[in-house]
Amino acid sequence: PAAGETVVDLYAGIGYFTLPYLVHARAARVHACEWDQDTLLALRRNVQANGVAERCVIHFGDNALSLPCFEGQADRVSLGLIPSSEAGWPLAVRALKEAGGWLHVHGNVASGAEDVWCARLGVAVRALAAEAGRDWRVEVRHLERVKSYAPRVLHVVADVLCQRGAGGESGGAGTSRAVR
Repeated sequence: PAAGETVVDLYAGIGYFTLPYLVHARAARVHACEWDQDTLLALRRNVQANGVAERCVIHFGDNALSLPCFEGQADRVSLGLIPSSEAGWPLAVRALKEAGGWLHVHGNVASGAEDVWCARLGVAVRALAAEAGRDWRVEVRHLERVKSYAPRVLHVVADVLCQRGAGGESGGAGTSRAVR
């Protein structure tokens, strides 16, 4: 689904999500943010070795300082940081195009509390969008239980669709739930 799209990877690391977007999904451009210098060198080597360096813009340092380089340009934003990517939610909202796009939000959640986390995520993204002057409908379209992180703690990723238009009500985990 990311073919031809602009993607922002707020926590790129060595390219765990950046590379699949470029190599397999054929994203037009990925803005990869990383603040650890050794990891950044590995990321640079990895995009070179995979022949996708020309479609990858690497931003070194605090991703909040890099935001002006990609604000309002992304079709989707990857927030692959655990235990929580919450500090990046405001940046992710601002990185999306004014019409909206997809957020892929990772987090660690107490087993059995997935519905509560999804509802909180949807409300938070809607509020952040409103603060950014964007009248978006926000839906947590899918929740993937990636793996057990610790006893009674799950690593999850929520696929959140943000788009202009009228909102709706929220629903349970793994279902479409709109937040207005």
